[in-house]
Amino acid sequence: MIGAELQKDFLDRLGLLQATPIEVIEGPTGRPQYPSNWSDISTMTISYGHGISTSPVHLAAGYAAIVNGGTLVKPTVLKQPTAPLGARIISPKTSRQLRSMMRRVVTEGTARMGDVPGYSVAGKTGTADKPSPEGGYHKDKVLATFASFFPSTDPRYVLIVTLDEPEDRTGPEPRRTAGATAVPVAAEVIRRVAPLLGLAPEIEPTLQNSLTLANN
Repeated sequence: MIGAELQKDFLDRLGLLQATPIEVIEGPTGRPQYPSNWSDISTMTISYGHGISTSPVHLAAGYAAIVNGGTLVKPTVLKQPTAPLGARIISPKTSRQLRSMMRRVVTEGTARMGDVPGYSVAGKTGTADKPSPEGGYHKDKVLATFASFFPSTDPRYVLIVTLDEPEDRTGPEPRRTAGATAVPVAAEVIRRVAPLLGLAPEIEPTLQNSLTLANN
């Protein structure tokens, strides 16, 4: 219903169809791969992450834009005095809804192993079968990704963790999904790094806490 043109325009405005602008010699080589003929099939597969290939930098910048209130973020390795305000990509209301949805991915969904007390982690898992040189996909090899941000109520940082052919062998059967592999890694990174970034653990607002504060 959205159609190829609107989909392509939105991804382009997010910077997902352009080379990364970061100030390193490898920056221009980080050019996404996508079909020259954006067909109906491409529209369908790209909507869930197949048919297009981007870098973790693209993914981080895209997540930053959709969770910061909806304005474009251009990645840079240079420290900025203030965060530059980019073009509006989505509305503040949509950004709030997306933050809430991705917080529930951690509290109720596939990223439950990523919940770090005090830091309100949110994000989305992705588990992609690896293409086989013989055609088709490997049955036992995946790329596992967890794109996360924290704190979800007032996002400050985005973290992308991607693992190539991971396996969790702690149980009776190997687990390869992002929820069992990339998510625990991201959680441990956040648990250790967040205090170093000056983020003190906070009690996430809940209905019970709100009622208690109101009564007091």
